[in-house]
Amino acid sequence: MEDLQLSQEYNRKRITPEQAAGLVQSGMSIFLGIGANMASIIDKHLAARKNELRDVSIQTSLDTLEHEFLKADPQGEVFKWNSGFFLHSVRRQLAERGSGIYWAQSWHLAPGVIREQSTKDIAFIVTAPMDAHGNFNFGLSVTELMAFCEVSKKVVVIVREDMPVVCGGQEEAIHISKVDHIVEDREYKTFCLPAVPAKEEDRWIARNIVSAGLIRDGATLQIGIGGLPNSVLEALADAGAQHLGIHSEMLTDKMFDLIQAGVVDNTCKKIDRYKSTFAFCLGSRRLYDFIDHNPMFASYPVDYVNNPLVIAQQPRMFSLNTTMQVDLVGQVASEQIGGDRPRQISGTGGQLDFVMGTMLSQDRQGASVLALYSQYKGRSRIVPVLEKGTVVTVPRSIVDYIATEWGVIKSRGLSISDRAQALIRIAHPAHRDTLMRQAVDAGFIAYRAGQSNQLPKGVIMARDE
Repeated sequence: MEDLQLSQEYNRKRITPEQAAGLVQSGMSIFLGIGANMASIIDKHLAARKNELRDVSIQTSLDTLEHEFLKADPQGEVFKWNSGFFLHSVRRQLAERGSGIYWAQSWHLAPGVIREQSTKDIAFIVTAPMDAHGNFNFGLSVTELMAFCEVSKKVVVIVREDMPVVCGGQEEAIHISKVDHIVEDREYKTFCLPAVPAKEEDRWIARNIVSAGLIRDGATLQIGIGGLPNSVLEALADAGAQHLGIHSEMLTDKMFDLIQAGVVDNTCKKIDRYKSTFAFCLGSRRLYDFIDHNPMFASYPVDYVNNPLVIAQQPRMFSLNTTMQVDLVGQVASEQIGGDRPRQISGTGGQLDFVMGTMLSQDRQGASVLALYSQYKGRSRIVPVLEKGTVVTVPRSIVDYIATEWGVIKSRGLSISDRAQALIRIAHPAHRDTLMRQAVDAGFIAYRAGQSNQLPKGVIMARDE
């Protein structure tokens, strides 16, 4: 009887993609998706209606594809877009429209902010097919999807056959009774993230971090996306690390490799023991197939995964994220390039969340590393002061470790003078003399140490070649 009732309700609520896009009217505010759960089929049909509409607000995050509505309306005359985190696919449109379209949040706060301060006319939510109990699993992106469902006047699920069903800790699925319409997407495949090749700089930074002893057996890992994080995970396997755990906003292919190799077994975690926990996943089809219905994994919203007080409970919590610039007083800029017209590049994401979480570690053994290449196109990424318009992602007062291909320093606890000298030591050798002069001129280095072969205070390890 239940099966028949669910089938009848499903058929009653099913509409075509064109009908779903037709629900959007002028003046509405809609949510179009996040990461691999982007409602591309709605995007396509909505873009085709550009001349029929006006003043439609569209919210996205982790934009994995260049949206059709942006191509149809490059000046934003009809579609007013904002996003919580930008990827490469939309950076050209971001540069054209300006950083005002960024929805600035520390990510663990997002679900609460949505529930308390936001309303949407329609939430388009990409899901796996309905199960026997009437549930639509959110699959690869739990993040803040339930919060958007709760504050939306209509919820339209976009069903994709290839979306994996991911076991969850909470808020990983929505029941058909809470859904207004159902669309079956037979046109778009779920996005797979291409492999990012590692650079030589990535490998050096990875070696530095691992050789500095910052990741010990039994540690719990949060590691971001890109060639550098991948290199660190590879170096961990080569170093013979054991009994690692995963508590990370993002699950990646290299983490999957560590699980298969037995390096990650989650046996030492204090909460969610024996499970790899995450808020979203981006990777290959092989990864998606592995996590499908796999009880070794648990997906949670970001107000759990990224909550600093939850992170703090994990043993030997280790966090690695990349940044773009660090100044000589230790301020970290990871998301926006300064100037008269500042350029948003990505977003705060969970970087600050995990820096705070490791700082608050209950076992006092947490470590967060913010890593960067020492130079870009011949210019130092360690700078005397941040340029006007540059946004500070992590304040100097809570930055822990900073790593480049030239070494690793522990910034926390250092005076400004010691911090500046330590940062100069891990800057590219071509820029060290200039940075030292600039630091002295700025008053950051009040008393220079005499000539010595010893490393400056705070330098954990360093190399010159």
